[in-house]
Amino acid sequence: MLTRRDWLFGSRPRRIAIEALLAEGPGESWSKARLARAAGVSPHGGIDEHVAGFVEIGLLERRGGGYALADPPPPYLDSLTKLLRELRRLPDDA
Repeated sequence: MLTRRDWLFGSRPRRIAIEALLAEGPGESWSKARLARAAGVSPHGGIDEHVAGFVEIGLLERRGGGYALADPPPPYLDSLTKLLRELRRLPDDA
């Protein structure tokens, strides 16, 4: 079920994965399994489509056998960070 915080992202795990990535910041390396656990989905394929999308939009890049925030960051990163901060003001329920 999508909550108010999730609606813009179309997926609760997608929103939570983005929040986890941004909380760690640049330079942090992520495996798909680690990101899946952070997003609360199965580490056996539960995050694959999200990671592929993050790479496609330039948020993540492959680095050293894992993934990291793109360097340089995409131009929308500050706006995305601000949006997530504002969405935290909403109740995290349906």
